[in-house]
Amino acid sequence: MLPVELDVVWSDELRPLNVLYIIQRYMPFVDTIGILFTVAFAKPMEPNTCRILYNTSGWMYITGIALTEVVLTMRTWALWGKDIRLTVGLTIFFVVCWVPIFYVIHLFLNTQTYIPSPFPQVVGCAILGGESIVFLVWVILMVYEAVILILMLIPGFAFFRSGDWSTLTTIVYRDGIIYYLFLFGLSLANLVTVLVLPHALQSLFNPYQRVIQTLLTSRVILHIRSQLREPQTIWSRDVDRLGGPPFH
Repeated sequence: MLPVELDVVWSDELRPLNVLYIIQRYMPFVDTIGILFTVAFAKPMEPNTCRILYNTSGWMYITGIALTEVVLTMRTWALWGKDIRLTVGLTIFFVVCWVPIFYVIHLFLNTQTYIPSPFPQVVGCAILGGESIVFLVWVILMVYEAVILILMLIPGFAFFRSGDWSTLTTIVYRDGIIYYLFLFGLSLANLVTVLVLPHALQSLFNPYQRVIQTLLTSRVILHIRSQLREPQTIWSRDVDRLGGPPFH
């Protein structure tokens, strides 16, 4: 994936989508890998230091998820020919879903208590509490992903009925539908862990969702960008039918 990324992103001009791609692509190295490994290996750790690191990781985590959803939503918007109704509708829908998500994260982080670790040689600090309504994050995210998936399936069904598939349209719809089903499953797994498992295990799937969602979003962009690098005569009709070049 890296050679394709170097070719279609880093070697291209600096445009907003490229900046968005780079940010969402490499944020997990900080919020999921860097900070959490610091917490795990910096032993023992002051509770206030632990709070700062976990809060930073939490806000970067949910912001990174939101950025990947922006990218995937833009892809769906492009499939509808950048219709002005979807421009307004998707913007409102995003705000309606993500403002509550950020608020729930705010409540969750502010209600956690950090104490010195009872096992300082194993983990830097211990976390207690946390607002129980955090499960709403995953419920809202599943609703958002389900709606975006439906919006993808509607024009995809029209393509399927026409029987006029090409490599480009196959990539756009196959990747989009499969990836969104996979992301929906990850959100469901996180919801189940929050509702069923004890507090210590409620974040079991969080790192997986963060990293996998970023990787899948990146692959969506790179697959489409690499196909659009083919001679224009091959894809011009498909690009027109897709409402313009997605992610270009």
